[in-house]
Amino acid sequence: MLLTPITTLSSLKTLLDNIPIRWVLIGALAANRYRGTPRMTGDVDLLLANAGGSLERLEAKLNDAGWDVRRADANGELIRINHEQFGAADLLLAGTAYQQLAIERSIPEKIDNQEIYVLAPEDIILHKLIAGRFQDLADIEAILATSIVLDEDYLRQWVKFWEVEDVWKKFNSGRAK
Repeated sequence: MLLTPITTLSSLKTLLDNIPIRWVLIGALAANRYRGTPRMTGDVDLLLANAGGSLERLEAKLNDAGWDVRRADANGELIRINHEQFGAADLLLAGTAYQQLAIERSIPEKIDNQEIYVLAPEDIILHKLIAGRFQDLADIEAILATSIVLDEDYLRQWVKFWEVEDVWKKFNSGRAK
């Protein structure tokens, strides 16, 4: 089997849907849904509404399915997983009201003949503004280059809340609204 992020996504969809856990696609694969040209990525990033009862239960289910599980922080808000056959993923547990709202606003997309919920473009932009890494800023630039119609009021509200106005202004100046 050829190891790709889509293979990883498909495997995780089956596992998480059976727990059940509400989740959405974030990160580069989600940004690719709104970019003019996709960029390569080596892993899958998911935002989980909850841990399916408890963090320990989620970790046990992942381990039982052959995933190596490592908490990237003490609280378990970010879980890094790897599977010899299916690849790597980061699971981010929604810990804020904003993240829960972003999950609710997600959009169903067909990916590899499966319905996958993907963050709305505004929420992709917000997550990437908050992360602020080079590749995140490049994703924002690529999304905006498509002239996608965005909910400007929603963006303004959350850009202010997350205190990323300075970075957003660099993207937003001169952009038609």
